[in-house]
Amino acid sequence: MITEQPPRWAFLSSSRWQLGWQISLNLVLLLSAFALWKWVTWRAVYFMALVPIAIVPFSYARLRLHFQCVHMFSSHSASPALFAILGMFCDATMIAQILTSRSGSPLPFLHSPGIAWIGTIWFSTYGLLLLGYATIGILRIGQRGVLWIWQQYQRRQPVAFPSLERRQFLQQLGLVGAGAPFLFSLSSVKLTYDFRVEEREISLPSWPRALDGLRIAHLSDIHVGGSMDLPKLLDVAALTNAAKPDIVLHTGDFLTHRAGNFDAPLYEALAQISAPYGQWACLGNHDFDAPRRLVHRLRRAGVITLRNRVITLPLDGRPIELAGIDFLFQRFDQAALYQRIVAFWEPRESESRIPRILLNHDPRTFTALPDGCADLVLSGHTHGGHVGIQLGKDQALSIVGLLGIPDQGVFHRKDMQMFVTRCVGFYGYPMRLGIPPEIAILTLRSPRAENLQK
Repeated sequence: MITEQPPRWAFLSSSRWQLGWQISLNLVLLLSAFALWKWVTWRAVYFMALVPIAIVPFSYARLRLHFQCVHMFSSHSASPALFAILGMFCDATMIAQILTSRSGSPLPFLHSPGIAWIGTIWFSTYGLLLLGYATIGILRIGQRGVLWIWQQYQRRQPVAFPSLERRQFLQQLGLVGAGAPFLFSLSSVKLTYDFRVEEREISLPSWPRALDGLRIAHLSDIHVGGSMDLPKLLDVAALTNAAKPDIVLHTGDFLTHRAGNFDAPLYEALAQISAPYGQWACLGNHDFDAPRRLVHRLRRAGVITLRNRVITLPLDGRPIELAGIDFLFQRFDQAALYQRIVAFWEPRESESRIPRILLNHDPRTFTALPDGCADLVLSGHTHGGHVGIQLGKDQALSIVGLLGIPDQGVFHRKDMQMFVTRCVGFYGYPMRLGIPPEIAILTLRSPRAENLQK
């Protein structure tokens, strides 16, 4: 009887080889990041932090699924080895893209059409799979706890373990389910840059009747660089102009932590945006590598940055105040810091006070702002939750929202309101999952004008 021999490269699917491969990938990225940090740029410290935060968990999910696949296939089949080779190719592509993504001149092959999304989809798939594994693990622990309590209460014998056949069926079902994160990630490739113009009306209690109907284009977190290239930025500019806003307000994070002249497309695109009352901005947490250079180049593109200051802007003879606050990196005593900044501005009299719009990148600090410091606060930063399920124009089920962080939509606090946009671009997790980007068009309404119409 002739037995089928495994292929020569079947050893690639072995547990020891795959474990060594994943350890090598983590070490290569860590050592490369250390070398870049030591001799090239301090920004490489982000790559060093990426290893324990993201790559090690990725490797765990990667190995767990690989071992499941090998267990399901015949040891003499070529399928496990082919799966291992494909996985190693995607691993290597992902690591190479990570190491070159922040350089001024990334390798064209790694970021060409058809290749550019390999690393993103690969990482996203296992990121979601890790979340699934964690959820299943928590549910199993909870199930065992409930069964143990029930057994103690009923004084019964321990429940028998599932049969071998049932275990195999559950393993096969889990393997099929592992394809869901891949399909979800793949479907989000188009969504990631599906810029949507979203129209909203916001009624502000103290907004003057003379300014009823003011249209604001709110842009945030453009994050130029990488796939956010000139054609996409010009698309954003064209969509913004087509909405015919009266004024364009940016709430920071124009940049990403990159080297070289990567941000040149940003200013070319911003210069194409036109609005009667101009473009104004504040700075976000990604804008402080060289803030003076950024402010200068934004000004040349027609965007005026408000850094902890307020200006009065006449709109058809009726003044409004525009204010902007820099991102606060200090996480403690924020209320006192905001109070100190606002104290330098003109006090707002309760009667006949000038309406004010405040640009503040981080929506988490809404509760720390001084009472009555603005009628409307505009923020970004959270990318609408970034990963989740969009349930409507301003509603989503996202991890960010479940953590109690304002992710998108309108939020109220006494006589102030805050609008959080889903943002234009993204950073961090390598793609948007379920949460589309937006160009927010806000029409401000006065209750007095609405009462007259009634």
